[in-house]
Amino acid sequence: MASEEEVVALLAKDLRDLSTQELHRKYSAEASTHRNILIGRGTGVAPQWRDFKTFLGEVGPRPSTDHSLVLLNRYERTYGPGRARWMTAEEQAAHEAEFDRLRAEQMREEQLLLHKAAATRRASTPGAPSFGQWTPMGGKLVTYPDVAKKLAIPVNALSKTMPPGSTADELVKRAATAADLINENATWLPPDPVRKAGFFEAYRIWHLQVQPQFGRAATPTFLFLYIALPVMKQCRDELMDLDLWNPLGQRALNARDNHPAWKKYTEFMPRAQVAMMEIPIYATYSLLSDLDALCERIVTAEKRFREGPQKVIHTHRAA
Repeated sequence: MASEEEVVALLAKDLRDLSTQELHRKYSAEASTHRNILIGRGTGVAPQWRDFKTFLGEVGPRPSTDHSLVLLNRYERTYGPGRARWMTAEEQAAHEAEFDRLRAEQMREEQLLLHKAAATRRASTPGAPSFGQWTPMGGKLVTYPDVAKKLAIPVNALSKTMPPGSTADELVKRAATAADLINENATWLPPDPVRKAGFFEAYRIWHLQVQPQFGRAATPTFLFLYIALPVMKQCRDELMDLDLWNPLGQRALNARDNHPAWKKYTEFMPRAQVAMMEIPIYATYSLLSDLDALCERIVTAEKRFREGPQKVIHTHRAA
């Protein structure tokens, strides 16, 4: 078997000595990949990669029949120098898992900067609450950290849940409604105790932002579907873009099964199916054929829960 140096040297010689037609014949698999990219992407191919000789010089020979040309950034749809390389299905899955990790880390850093900037703006607003201040609750003066402890939420979440004009006692009443709705044994909950606790903390914070008249409808089950269904939709669309949603052949099936988007989709699917059965108005939907419509309906309902019906543009059936 030729070493990597020998393969590189042979390719350099072929690129120098062979015509484009001869290169197409000798590197037929690479030529097929190049042709498929040009047909499938059209303008989504860098100008220099429209020339097969340049393309072949950049990506090199395909190492084996198990390799396919993969975009390094799966959210980038343009093929070009430095944007793709040959990978097996296993290498692609590992690369995309690491890509997702780094992207999530970057997004967390960006969100942290945004939160810090927003907190600075809120703090500079005249009359902005200070977490060192005292406020009435239950007939006594208590600190804001005491309010947060009573509500079972982080103190920094009070800026979202305690808008101007509201009182701690009002929040305590709404927190009691949320507590009544929590079922810690629901089968759609994540099995990991840390994730479960994190979800219920997020639920309590979210429920305090819901308009009081929708308090009983804003259940943990609804919030889970509001979180899960858009993620499932994104995973499905990602797999469809990669032609892995309905894979043809064992290799494509293996690539789909190893893909992070498919693993995330199948992790949410059975839990979402169970959760839907708990809300009768959503139980008739199919997660396979009605996912887009259901996502739209739930997103609109969540907006109504927080902002009230007068602020929601009714573009479909009421939730």
